[in-house]
Amino acid sequence: MIGKYKGAEDGPLLVITAGMHGNEPAGVKALELLFKMLEVEPITNPDFVYKGEIIGIIGNLSAFHLGKRFISKDINRCWEPEFIDKIKNAQKSELKDEDLEIKEILDTIQHEINRLNTSKMYLLDLHTTSSDGGIFCIATHHKESIDIAHDLHAPVVLGLMDGISGTTLHYFNQTNIGIPTVAVAFEGGHHDDAMSVNRCIAATINFMRTIGAIRPEHVENRHDHILLEYCKNLPEVVEVKYKYHIEDNHVWQMKPGFRNFQVVKKGDVMARDNGQVVTSPIDGLILMPLYQSQGEDGFFIVEDRKIKQ
Repeated sequence: MIGKYKGAEDGPLLVITAGMHGNEPAGVKALELLFKMLEVEPITNPDFVYKGEIIGIIGNLSAFHLGKRFISKDINRCWEPEFIDKIKNAQKSELKDEDLEIKEILDTIQHEINRLNTSKMYLLDLHTTSSDGGIFCIATHHKESIDIAHDLHAPVVLGLMDGISGTTLHYFNQTNIGIPTVAVAFEGGHHDDAMSVNRCIAATINFMRTIGAIRPEHVENRHDHILLEYCKNLPEVVEVKYKYHIEDNHVWQMKPGFRNFQVVKKGDVMARDNGQVVTSPIDGLILMPLYQSQGEDGFFIVEDRKIKQ
């Protein structure tokens, strides 16, 4: 648990996860600062009211302490309902690494749901990327998730959930949680960019405003400005058209210099995989080129939705 804040009025439970990948510290730092801001806000602004409760948790604590994406397996590819049910029914002594982390996440969230007897939950999953050049939101197919993502003032990526599986966005919904649940992921920039912390804070505060946990007049314009300024030359909505899957990360080498949302053409050299040249199969914009030693998603090619219109 990074922090917890309970408002003076009833409202939804907001769960914010950071460090789901242990080499992404910006979200954790952002939440540490956020909870300090929430404690001070009622003192500096007596009219401030928070509705509901917010909790912030580190998704993969063991990997976070080591600065690694994961220990045994990518925790953000494990959230398949059947697998999660097995973890729920297991004893902690039977589990290790990411399986134990998932068990502790679930126990923490379920405890808060039971304690609050809340009727709705939101999940915001904070991430960063190994490449520069852009921030973005990932929405589920749920209309409210898409609407919230638009309000965060960052490009919205559609279709990503169709190309990968087992993410928090796939799992955290009413069917699996038992109460209405809406999930959104936010990618705040490069892992090591100090401004990624500020962008994660801004996105989180905008998220709270959008779901009605805080009043719009209590959100400073600078939070909107931080995101709008960074995204002014980026597309508003993109759709995933292609994903390159890596079988063995040890033989993967991404071509240097790619940035999120950079234009690529069909036939452009993208990487080398086990000594073989990898080229882009289509025209589009590159997203999340892999410049780290763990991971199985080499890169995505997305299309600006405005092109289709």
